[in-house]
Amino acid sequence: MTSYILNFLISLLIGSMIFFTAVVSPSVFATLSSNASSKFLRLVFPRMFLFGIIISSLCFLLSILLNNNLASVLLAIITLSFFLNRNYLTPKINKYRDEELEGNQRAASLFKRMHLLSVLLFVLNFVLLISIMVINYYNYN
Repeated sequence: MTSYILNFLISLLIGSMIFFTAVVSPSVFATLSSNASSKFLRLVFPRMFLFGIIISSLCFLLSILLNNNLASVLLAIITLSFFLNRNYLTPKINKYRDEELEGNQRAASLFKRMHLLSVLLFVLNFVLLISIMVINYYNYN
């Protein structure tokens, strides 16, 4: 039963990441002004990353109960990545974006680097979550 809950939670997290990437972000940029979309995304991103922290932490605990060492390590990495994105990168991204809009070219470069790192961590989490699903499929079937 625990493995089913683990797979459900991982699927929930994967689905939420796909939904945000495929539906929320494009809709925001297509319908809101630059200023409004910025305000909206600054509100949503930390909450999305917090959701990722909570769900991946629960998955981590379940994987420990299942003695699934590989999944546990990967889920620890995923949780840490969501944590870094929420608590370190997002505030820096917002700061550098504000400074870029004020004309600071160095801040523009730092914004791009931090944003790229944030996106790469998000993609890494997605790939690791899919990998765990594949591993679980072979371990529990």
